[in-house]
Amino acid sequence: MTVDQDIRVVGLDLDGTLLRDDKTISEWTRHVLEQAALRGIYVLPATGRTRTGIPDFVQAIEGIQYGVCSNGATVVDLSTGEEIYSSKLSYEDSLRLLDIIEGYHTMHDCYIEGEGYTEERYIEELSAYGVEPKIQELIKNTRTSVKDLRQVIEELQCPVEKFNMFFQDLNKREKVLKELSKLPFIKVTSSLTNNLEINAADCNKGSALLGFAKAKGFSKEQVMCCGDGNNDYDMIRMCGIGVAMTNGVENIKEAADYITYTNNEDGAAKAIVRLCFRMQDFENSLA
Repeated sequence: MTVDQDIRVVGLDLDGTLLRDDKTISEWTRHVLEQAALRGIYVLPATGRTRTGIPDFVQAIEGIQYGVCSNGATVVDLSTGEEIYSSKLSYEDSLRLLDIIEGYHTMHDCYIEGEGYTEERYIEELSAYGVEPKIQELIKNTRTSVKDLRQVIEELQCPVEKFNMFFQDLNKREKVLKELSKLPFIKVTSSLTNNLEINAADCNKGSALLGFAKAKGFSKEQVMCCGDGNNDYDMIRMCGIGVAMTNGVENIKEAADYITYTNNEDGAAKAIVRLCFRMQDFENSLA
């Protein structure tokens, strides 16, 4: 299926969307992203990860210059770290929220200025909090281990992009979700069945993508996105074209304009080809 909209900005969630289950992409997907950039389309990873958590091989793809990070808390130039857009928890609200989070006695971390921090007591006990092996590896590779998270926040005294929590007990997760959702100064989403991701109330990937598009002179109708998880809901709903993965959660698929193949079947790249490219031109580029 094709559309006639002149798509100029494409936001791609990473885990469960652009990345396969083994956290890689195919060479064909890489080629599609490079071809999109050659056609003047801005392709942005749109992730719950920090800037430093975006895989090097994604950042190295020719034409990928910007990224939506920490669920839309920032849009950054990936090569320089310059922020193009931001929506963060204030320093004061971050300490207020930490007071609440610490009362739940479960693993938590936070993202500040593009870096992830977690307490060292959690790093060797990730399995106890229901963290699956691939996510354990990601956490160990992308978090700075510290003795006291509160001390780090107090020393830096700057806004926080996101807090993250992991749960072994899913019933406890649901209870915490209900309690945190009552707080007016935060927004609670998730990208995994056993985590909660906490941002500023007005923070989401959709607002960040549209803010970036506006800065570049493009309209909402010229923005497309692909996602699979609950933290993708706002961008699926807000962008000109929202595409859900077949492996996505049900509310994402219900909100989407289109549903593409799974993340293991190059679904995001196939959506770009169908909705952004003239098929004959792309076929010629593969010759």
